[in-house]
Amino acid sequence: MDIIKALIDHHAVLRQLYSQSEGDPGVFDEFVRHLVVHHTMEEKYFYDLLEQIPEARHDSLEAVNEHHIIELILKDSEDFPRDHERFPIKIEGVGEYTNHHLDEEETGVFLLAQKVFSAEDLNAMGALFTEAKDMLLGIALPEPPKAMAGKGSEKSKKGGGSAEPPAAKSTSQGLGIGSLRE
Repeated sequence: MDIIKALIDHHAVLRQLYSQSEGDPGVFDEFVRHLVVHHTMEEKYFYDLLEQIPEARHDSLEAVNEHHIIELILKDSEDFPRDHERFPIKIEGVGEYTNHHLDEEETGVFLLAQKVFSAEDLNAMGALFTEAKDMLLGIALPEPPKAMAGKGSEKSKKGGGSAEPPAAKSTSQGLGIGSLRE
């Protein structure tokens, strides 16, 4: 899948999580987790490459700056009590700015990227983004080797362990959008 489609697909997830968090502040942490992973991987596998192209540099740097602004808004809400009467206002502020940013990417930056990158490059970037995002969010499990398909491990057959993979670790909000940049 090309990176533009992968990013737009994850934008839909972000919008859905934001919408759900308006009615259920408990969903806000999941929204933040997805947003931090999304922006960090988007910078690594998309914007770091896009900013190297002279005609795309300004738009790329502007989008990454918006990531930083969103991170500052998130940090402001990080320790805010979820049951406080003003917490929904915090959620609204994050959501409004995030939606503005996603809209700008989809109607501007992504169209520019489609002009300056080849389809092959977009597909390679998309594969890297999707794999990293899924791994960090813990939502995709690798396929077992064909030789082991349908077989449990000797340990699990003897009752000595579980054949279930270990649970994925959640990314912390302290990951720092842009922390992968030099």
